[in-house]
Amino acid sequence: MIHKPYRPRTTPLVTASLLMGATAASAQNMTLEPLVVTTSSMDTPYEVTTDPRQPHASLPAQDGGAYLESITGFNVSRKGGTSGEPVLRGLGGSRLNISVNGGAIPGGCPSRMDPPTAYIFPQSYDRVSVTKGPQSVRYGPATAGSVRFERDTPDFSEPTTNGFASFTAGSHARNDMATNITTGDEDGYARFIGTLSTQDDYEDGGGESVHSEHERWSTSAIAGWTPGNDSELELSYDRSNAEAAYDDRRMDGTEFDRTSYRLSGSRDNLTGWLPRIEANFYYNDVNHVMDNFRLRNPPGKMAMARLVERTTMGGRVSADMDLSSRTEIQAGLDFSISEHADSGPIMTMGNPLAGAKFRGEAAPETAEFSDMGLFADMERQVGANSWLTLGVRGDYHEAEALIADYGGAREGETDDRTQWSSFGRYEVALQDLPINLYAGLGRSERAPDFWERDRDFGIGNETLTQVDTGISLSHKRVEGTIAVFYGQYDDYILITNGGGNARNVDATTRGVEADMAVSLTPALTFNSTLAWTRSTNDSDNEPLAQTPPLEGTLGLDYRRGGYSAGMQWRGVARQDRVDEGSGTIYSLDTRETPGFATFSVYGGMQLFEQARLSAGIDNAFDRRYAEHIQRGSADLGASNGPINEPGRTLWANLTTEF
Repeated sequence: MIHKPYRPRTTPLVTASLLMGATAASAQNMTLEPLVVTTSSMDTPYEVTTDPRQPHASLPAQDGGAYLESITGFNVSRKGGTSGEPVLRGLGGSRLNISVNGGAIPGGCPSRMDPPTAYIFPQSYDRVSVTKGPQSVRYGPATAGSVRFERDTPDFSEPTTNGFASFTAGSHARNDMATNITTGDEDGYARFIGTLSTQDDYEDGGGESVHSEHERWSTSAIAGWTPGNDSELELSYDRSNAEAAYDDRRMDGTEFDRTSYRLSGSRDNLTGWLPRIEANFYYNDVNHVMDNFRLRNPPGKMAMARLVERTTMGGRVSADMDLSSRTEIQAGLDFSISEHADSGPIMTMGNPLAGAKFRGEAAPETAEFSDMGLFADMERQVGANSWLTLGVRGDYHEAEALIADYGGAREGETDDRTQWSSFGRYEVALQDLPINLYAGLGRSERAPDFWERDRDFGIGNETLTQVDTGISLSHKRVEGTIAVFYGQYDDYILITNGGGNARNVDATTRGVEADMAVSLTPALTFNSTLAWTRSTNDSDNEPLAQTPPLEGTLGLDYRRGGYSAGMQWRGVARQDRVDEGSGTIYSLDTRETPGFATFSVYGGMQLFEQARLSAGIDNAFDRRYAEHIQRGSADLGASNGPINEPGRTLWANLTTEF
């Protein structure tokens, strides 16, 4: 296999370094690090790998979006207390390809109550991997990049049972529990995972209550067969549900009912040139209910509900090929078929719907989508310390309107199209300096998704051509990365007229991301991050709506023996580059937003070899503020303005492995 030019960061601040030896198979030998992770730093300027079970400096995340917010370049569009929409470099929705163990969960709510991360419980996964920008073709067309929530395959050489447990308590009656137990031997294994998260309405920094209570649970059962050192077959079953109060709209999410099945297998060392082949097949069914009476009082005693369902099945087959000691290829295909059904609004006077059982009720089908992609990328070592990577991908997409006037289409109308994506990247590790450099040119083309077609069934494909460059430094006292990108959009899909329409525009985006860690003493480390994106709608000579403002963090971390402590300051600049009434399928520009700063403190101690207690105070000065990336004005929701972030929040977490 080819030696990669970039290595995972190894400072105590980097979550990726904690992955070494942290799989379920080695948990019994693992001693928890006596520290609190401050941020998920970049392994390379375009890649991040983190362990979601290691604690961060803030309140542990209750869903996938909240977890991604800790990674430089990400923001979250807040709706209430959970199920926020993750955004990378100002791009979210279908521009950010999110997968769960190789499967897709596209969600079904027409108003994006349930983004894919609403069904993801971070601590039930072993690893979160992020590729930023069009720097890969393996995971589907994605202009912003891809996020993969993944579980590792245990590797037992003798009968073993091990596990993980986490307990969190915090302000506003926040209570989380997560457990993961794995047992097995050289012939196979079984794994059981459970999570639970609850919280009441929180208060903002001004003491005002925000309609945001939620309750979430998930269970997973996994069985694996390992008949030899080179073969593995795994079957998994996942169930989850939740309810969440939303402050930015007139209804809440009262069912997020998900059922998933997955079958995967792999075979290693088939021949000298074919070291691995793997296949993955999945089925995901999401039943989502929204209403205005279970978690709030309906206005004017008018009860309203809506039922949606999204069923997605698909798979992926890929092979690793070593053409020589210096050339490696990965190629394969993936496919998915997705059906959407929607009951439409159900309304009645009074409150007779309160006892209704919505789960399992049939709803009329609205649209069906099918996608198939072929991909291949090649990595070639072109010098002693340099590498060239090339990739190409072709996708075939078909959409069918199953009801009249879906996005202006006729009932039974179909639309099919082909998309092409590719990239090239050159990387070099300097021999005499602890510095790695890279430059890449990528092109990603995607078809419109369900929400964009709902506004215009025949809207054109969106294409991003982007240059990504970066540098990483790995020194015994200083480590860091800097990433710079510049992209041109052809036919960017812009949501307009207050969210009711969609049209194609040309746009430009550019930005910088950086993180750094400096060891001031053996026990004290200074760290910082920076993220800046500036995007312009070139067709209208306007700012591109829903672009995040400049932000950065500064922190100090102390670690000595079994104790750790730290502080972090986060500053966000004013955003006055807005295009009111325009935006995305999940949020719109409605106002300029002022800058703000918050301050947090945290600490931790090793209780014994495999247990750690962490605690902290987020927003320690009880600052009242709201993020710029939001659905928009909440004047039709439970509040009368933007949704403010939580005020001062106290939390404690106990984590143990056995």
